[in-house]
Amino acid sequence: MQPAEPRLVLGTAGHIDHGKTALIRALTGVDTDRLPEEKARGITIDLGFAPLDLAGGLRVGVVDVPGHERLVRTMVAGATGIDLVLLVVAADEGVMPQTREHVAICELLGVTSGVVALTKIDIASDDLAELAAAEVEEHLKGTRLASAPVVRVSAVTGEGLDTLRGKLLTAIENTPARTPRSGPPRLSIDRAFAAKGFGAVVTGTLVGSALAVGDAVEVQPSARHARVRGLQHHGVGTSRVEPGARCAVNLQGIELGEISRGQVLTRAGALTPSMTLDVELVWLDVAPSSKQPVSVELLAGTAERRARVAPIGASALEPGTAGFARLHIEGEPLPLLPGDRFILRGFARTAMGGTTLGGGIVLDVAPPRRRRSDPGLLRDLRALAQREPRTDLEVRIRRAGLSGAAQEALRRETGLDDDTFAQSLEALRESGEALPTNAGSWLHSAAFTDLENRLGSALDAWHAAEPLQPGMPAGALRGKAPANVPRAAIELGLARLAARGALCIEGDLVRRPEHRPTLGAEEQALAERILAEAASAGLDPPGLREWAERLETPAERLRDLLAHLEREDRLVRAGEELWFDRAAIDELRERIVAYLREHAQLDTPTYKALIGTTRRTAVPLMELFDEERLTMRRADVRLLRKP
Repeated sequence: MQPAEPRLVLGTAGHIDHGKTALIRALTGVDTDRLPEEKARGITIDLGFAPLDLAGGLRVGVVDVPGHERLVRTMVAGATGIDLVLLVVAADEGVMPQTREHVAICELLGVTSGVVALTKIDIASDDLAELAAAEVEEHLKGTRLASAPVVRVSAVTGEGLDTLRGKLLTAIENTPARTPRSGPPRLSIDRAFAAKGFGAVVTGTLVGSALAVGDAVEVQPSARHARVRGLQHHGVGTSRVEPGARCAVNLQGIELGEISRGQVLTRAGALTPSMTLDVELVWLDVAPSSKQPVSVELLAGTAERRARVAPIGASALEPGTAGFARLHIEGEPLPLLPGDRFILRGFARTAMGGTTLGGGIVLDVAPPRRRRSDPGLLRDLRALAQREPRTDLEVRIRRAGLSGAAQEALRRETGLDDDTFAQSLEALRESGEALPTNAGSWLHSAAFTDLENRLGSALDAWHAAEPLQPGMPAGALRGKAPANVPRAAIELGLARLAARGALCIEGDLVRRPEHRPTLGAEEQALAERILAEAASAGLDPPGLREWAERLETPAERLRDLLAHLEREDRLVRAGEELWFDRAAIDELRERIVAYLREHAQLDTPTYKALIGTTRRTAVPLMELFDEERLTMRRADVRLLRKP
C-alpha cells in the first residue's frame, strides 16, 4: 500500500542520551545520526529526519532533535516546524534539566499534543521505571501535554514499540495542524548543500501553501531570486509538495554560497523582513524581573538573532507573566508573519537548568512608531491577539491614518491567503469601515472623516476669505490636505462629500451648495459706482490700473469685484484688463450684425470706425465677437458667422 502524504510533522524532545535517536531508528529503520561526528560521539548534534509509516498507510515526517544543553538552538530550529511531540525520557534517569527545558519550549511554541516514550526499560527496574513515569506525569501537570500518554518502550528489545505506534496514530488522528496551512509557502531552511549535477538544495518543513516545480521563489532576508528546479520528500521526487511536509528543494538561478541555514524560502514578493516585532509574550517564572529592555537570543524558525525585548502595557517584565512586548532585532531583519512562534533565551543559566526565558506569538511585523506606553498601541495589540483576519486588516488600515495602507503591503504584513484577504477587505468595504482608493490603498472610515472635515473646513475658510469668488480652485483645496495624504484619497474624499451634497464640484471649482458670491455694504457701493462709470464710458472704459487709481482701490480687490460683476453678466470682459458696460456691448453687437447683413463683410478700418474708439479698445472688441463666434476673420475682413 502506498503511504499517504504526510500532513503532520512529529518531533522528538528530551534530555541528552535518553535514547531519542535509537527510538526513531527502531520505529522507522532510519539512522538520523548522519554526521561522522555524531556517529563517533554517539549523540545527535544536528537535526535528523525520517519517515514514519503507521497503520492505515499513514506516513508522518519525523524530526529528531539534539538533547544537549548547548544545542538547544538546534532543538528549537527543529521543534518550530512540528505539529506534535514525542517526548523521550529515560526510565533509569527520569526528568532531567533538558527534559524540563524542552517541555517549556514545546509549551511556548504552542505544541498541544504528544506522546511520552519512557525508554530504556530493558535496563531499568520496574520500581525505577514507575518512579520515572510518575515524575513525568507530575512535571507535565498544568502544561498542554498533561494528557499525553506515557508508553514504556525499549529500542533494544522492541518492547512497547507497537503500543507506541498505536498511541502516536491516535494522537496524529486527533491533532490539528499547528503550523500554518494557508498564506504564502514558506520553508525555514535547516540545511543547504550542493547536489552533484543539480546545484543548490535546501531542506526544511514547508508551511503556508504548496510549492511546485517551476515556481518563482526568493530567499529572505537576502531577497535572492531563484526557481524551483526539483522537489523531494523522504527521498522521493515529486512535482508538488503540500504544506506540513518535510521536503528538499533543488533551486535554479542561485549559488550555494548565497544560501544559509536560518533563511526562508518563499514566493517572490510575499514577505517583508522586519527589524521590529510586536508580540504576545510569555515570560517564564524562572526568568528575571526587569524594568529595562532585556538583551536576549531570539530563535524563530531556523533563524537566530540577538534582540532586545521590552514590555508593552506594563512597567516591567515580571517572572511568570504573560502580556505584550516589543522586540528590536539586531543584525539582519527576520522574515516572519503574524502567528509565527518564537523562543527567547538568555545568557545565564536559570533555575530550570537551561537558559530559556520565554517565548510567544508574533502579532505585528510592521508595528507603528509609537511609545510602548501609548494606550492605543495596547488596544491594537489586544485586537491583533484575536488572530481574526478582518480585525488584523482593520487595525492596520486604521492606524495608517491619512496616509492610507497599500493593499500589497497589507498582504505582505498579514500573510493571509488570497481568498481570505479579498473576503476580509470586501467585508470592511461593505460595512463602511474602510474604503479603497483608485491607487490601490485603503483608508479607514475614521481617516476619511478626518480628511473630509479638513477639506470642508478649508473650503469654508476660503468662502469666508473670498466671498466674491464663485468657488475654490480644486488644486488649492487639494493643497490644504496634509502632505502625507495620497492624491487618490483626496479625490475620493471630495467625491464622497459631493455625493452627500456637502459640496459641489463645477469644473475646476469647488463650493458649498449654499454658497453664492455676495457683496458687503462697502463692495456694493463700489460696484454701483463701477457700473455707473462703465455705462458712462460706453465702449471706451478705463483700464484696470486707471480705474483702481480713480476709485482709490487696490487693483487685486478691484479685479475680484469686476470679475464678480462679469459673472453676474452686468459687465463684459474683453482682452486682459478691459470691462465694458453690458448694454453698450449689446448695442454694438446689433450694429455689427446689421452692417454685415447688409454688406456681407467688414474690413478693419470700417470696423474701427463703426466701434468709434481707439485701437486700445477696438481690437479687444473685435476679438471678443470672434470668440463669441459671432464673426470670423478671413484675411483682412470679417464675416458674419451666425445667421
